[in-house]
Amino acid sequence: MKKLGQRNYLLISQGVNALGTYDPNEIFFFFEESLYIHQAETIWNFLDWVHKNGKMFGSGNCEVVFKEFLSSPQ
Repeated sequence: MKKLGQRNYLLISQGVNALGTYDPNEIFFFFEESLYIHQAETIWNFLDWVHKNGKMFGSGNCEVVFKEFLSSPQ
């Protein structure tokens, strides 16, 4: 994955809006069945990284934060 994409952002935002957290342990069940299988692990890792690093994102900066995630040491 090179971009998070609008579709994935909208799926994630439903979980974040409902539970107020980016922690994938708490929100992933909201949208995991709607994810493309080859993207699910990356999105889990992204949300875990966001949560552990105290990051936040919205529609205006989701791609910037995702790019930061991709360039961070994993």
